[in-house]
Amino acid sequence: MNKIFSGKYFLYLQIAFFLTLFFVTRNDPFFGDAIASTSGCVNTIYDQNLGTFFYPVDADPAHPTLYSWFMALSWKIFGRTLYISHLYGIIWLMVLVSVFRKIAKIFLYDIESVNKATLLLFVMPVFLAQGAMMLNTVAVMTFFLAAIYGLIKKNKAGFLIGSTLMMIAHLQGAFFLLALASADLFFALKEKKSLLQFVKERFLFYFIPLLVFGIWLFLHYRHTGWLIQSPNYTDADEWNSPVQFIKSVFIMIWRLIDFGMLPFYMIFIFIFFKNTGDKKLQQLWLILTVVICSFMAVFLSKTIGHRYFLALGMLMIIIVMNALRYFKTNQKNLLFYILLTSLTAGNFLYYPGKNIGDGTLAYRNYFPIEKQIKKDFGNSAFFYSYTPIANPSELMYLDDSGLKTKRIDRQELDSLPAIIQSNLNAEFSEDDKQFLEKNFYGKSYENGVVYVNVFLNPKYYSKPEGWKLREPSQFEKWMIGVKAKLKN
Repeated sequence: MNKIFSGKYFLYLQIAFFLTLFFVTRNDPFFGDAIASTSGCVNTIYDQNLGTFFYPVDADPAHPTLYSWFMALSWKIFGRTLYISHLYGIIWLMVLVSVFRKIAKIFLYDIESVNKATLLLFVMPVFLAQGAMMLNTVAVMTFFLAAIYGLIKKNKAGFLIGSTLMMIAHLQGAFFLLALASADLFFALKEKKSLLQFVKERFLFYFIPLLVFGIWLFLHYRHTGWLIQSPNYTDADEWNSPVQFIKSVFIMIWRLIDFGMLPFYMIFIFIFFKNTGDKKLQQLWLILTVVICSFMAVFLSKTIGHRYFLALGMLMIIIVMNALRYFKTNQKNLLFYILLTSLTAGNFLYYPGKNIGDGTLAYRNYFPIEKQIKKDFGNSAFFYSYTPIANPSELMYLDDSGLKTKRIDRQELDSLPAIIQSNLNAEFSEDDKQFLEKNFYGKSYENGVVYVNVFLNPKYYSKPEGWKLREPSQFEKWMIGVKAKLKN
């Protein structure tokens, strides 16, 4: 087994990993937040011959558009296809892995340990899901880790490049820059530097990224007439109340330990209080995490995705692998395979009654269902739903091969001819679901952990033969009830 982790053989494994991920997902459409954050913007930039770097005004989430602009450029050069889009995303993923390995080589004592850490990353559910989704998340995480590498190595150019590009990749870059500044200041004070000395030495390294971000905000304001808080999305319209702040913190803790990461944090707590492992790396992780989560908890409540914590999870892998060197050989090997098993199992973890997001590849089970629905209903059928299902086929598949859908926008459900509801949707209330089940004809499609219910309004359709809805298990019903109580 150790032979696999040698430099030569593991290089082959890395190549096989990226090729496999590309060929498995190459026909996947843009989906979920990849519509709002990527596809809509890329199509706009492409249609305007690279002459803009803004989102469509009526669907602008306010993110800077570095990732989208270069994807549009790749379309201009190689063609506007899903193949090219996925290849572009895989290249970004390869750069992210490269930066991860550069940080790992600082703290891990041999190439075998670096390769083991990389293998853990390759089976990490959130990493795999983001690698398949073509999201700007991968870009901002790459630059964030590059800035962390520059901070650790005291590489001024690396830090400045990473932190500056981070600010034009994603709005989350602002949280990351604040976290980096907090960690930088902490270590400067530990080295007995005064606050004034820190400002003199490091001012430009934070002023330049902020200046670039400010220029983006100015240009964006000139284009749209608003700053940061998008009128198209309501999650960050106002600061959270103290109660919502606490709820958001608990959600973030869950996001950190979810999908197989819990054993990592158990080991981290043990080594932290045992003073084992690299203390500076552990302190860096704690500062970054506390600052990022604190500020996110102030502004975000509904859209706290697993992907927001991808870089922190990647650093946690390195922290734990660094600490394993202090365990006995048999303990070290056992713990590594427990971690590997836990992350692998996390890819198949599903909570009945929970909406499926982009924390794992489970969302991909929807694509065969969509094809089957279109086959059953034909090209003329039109359905109403919520995101991520209610998106134009032209933004998902880059053609008209997908379902024809429209977002439910304040209409009464009783007035709509055909509705799709799924555990991919988060916006259907329990009352909505019960209304549809009692008053519409329904049929369920299931694939893996994804289900889709198609509801036809009796005002427009006669009852189809053999239609039947899935029956949720008692455990699923209980989980739905618990989730509703927690929300309230």
